[in-house]
Amino acid sequence: MRSLSTWVGVLSMATLAMVPSEARGQDRTPEVKAPAIPDEPGEAEPKPRTIEERLAGLEDELARQKQALARAREEAARPSPISFFGYVDFGFFAPQGNGTGWVQDFGNQQVPSLAGKYGWVFLGDLLATPVNSRGEAADLGNPPGIQRFDSVHSRGAPGFLLNEVNFGVSVDLGRRVMVNSSVNFVPRTGSNFALGDFFNVDLAQLEWVVDEAQTTSIFAGKIEPSVGIEYKERRADQRFGITPSLTQRYTSGTQLGIKARSRLLHGWLILAASLTNGSSTTEQFHYYDEVDSNAGKNLSGRVALHVPVGQLLRSAAGYTLEIGFSGEYGAQDRALDNKGDIWFWGVDLEYKGIDFALKGQYLRGGAPGREIDAVYALALHGTGYLEADWMFLPQLGALAAVGFRDAFVSLGTERAYLTKVWRATFGLRAVLGPHLVIKAEYLRNGQYGEVPKIRDDVFTSSMVLKY
Repeated sequence: MRSLSTWVGVLSMATLAMVPSEARGQDRTPEVKAPAIPDEPGEAEPKPRTIEERLAGLEDELARQKQALARAREEAARPSPISFFGYVDFGFFAPQGNGTGWVQDFGNQQVPSLAGKYGWVFLGDLLATPVNSRGEAADLGNPPGIQRFDSVHSRGAPGFLLNEVNFGVSVDLGRRVMVNSSVNFVPRTGSNFALGDFFNVDLAQLEWVVDEAQTTSIFAGKIEPSVGIEYKERRADQRFGITPSLTQRYTSGTQLGIKARSRLLHGWLILAASLTNGSSTTEQFHYYDEVDSNAGKNLSGRVALHVPVGQLLRSAAGYTLEIGFSGEYGAQDRALDNKGDIWFWGVDLEYKGIDFALKGQYLRGGAPGREIDAVYALALHGTGYLEADWMFLPQLGALAAVGFRDAFVSLGTERAYLTKVWRATFGLRAVLGPHLVIKAEYLRNGQYGEVPKIRDDVFTSSMVLKY
């Protein structure tokens, strides 16, 4: 046993001698070294800040947060460059007779002077029975030799009508550049398995305000005309009453082209000029041409004196008087060449007060027509209107208007329309809030001269919901 223990000790000492010294030291506690002294003073640990320094830092951070909050509030308060607007126009109408405003002169018994000159002679006014601000007639009738798109076609029956749904978009592009568009959606009765609904682009223009003072603007696209004043209230949400005047069909059609408008002499002088494809007549009339069929263009313009009556009398602001002269000249619409010219000239008047407005216009014009191109001739001996609008209560107002139209329209020797008509309009307007207006009108239509009496009075109403 003593011999065995001796050999075990010898083997243990030999095994320890064979193990490297690095492995034998792994069980030892590692030696702690002193931290090295930095060579540069800037590498030393920062000293704790004082209370004053910490308070100053917090104040700086609070100031930065306040500035960021103010910028966020400014961004939130800034108006969006895109705005939407429009309205829904719904009404009820009741026409007299069969809803038309004309009769056929069989055998030229009413107007013998036209005997033998035309195949068909019609007396009155095709658009004498408007039922809405679009100027759509209650019925166009069924004259021989022609087919027309009769959008209402009531046949004299009273009824409800969704006049139109308008949707508009305005975009501010910055640097005094804006885009405005307006589209009308019109639901109507279809036939022969086709929908009667349609829509039309009322406005699609780009406006560039030239100067910082905003006295001059240039427009391009489908623009508002430069003739007269009634175009400014062609839509249902703009018009005090409901129906347009007998003159409106010549002055309120939006046109494709360019326009410049300026207010000079501190706003006292207004100048406007347009270069367009077609005339300023409305699209449903004979003399409208959106896409030109000839190389000629129409030049129109208006000059007006704008008097700030309120400032001159040192009374409340808002009283203004505007007197204007306008005209138009260019190639006959729908003709295939530039040989025929269409022209208009007229004067207008507009007085605006706080709760009262007086406006009117007189217009003359003509066009030679072209039978080969199926283009109508026009002899507009005169048309005009005068309208007074009065809000006698904050929510309730009334209007009264008179107008006339003396015109002769013909298509070669095929057909002729002799119009000698007058109109008196009476209406009420109720403002039930910033978004709802209800209106009612009665149109008393009359004839004179060679045109016989026609039962074509109209009652109509309108409820305009605007947004």
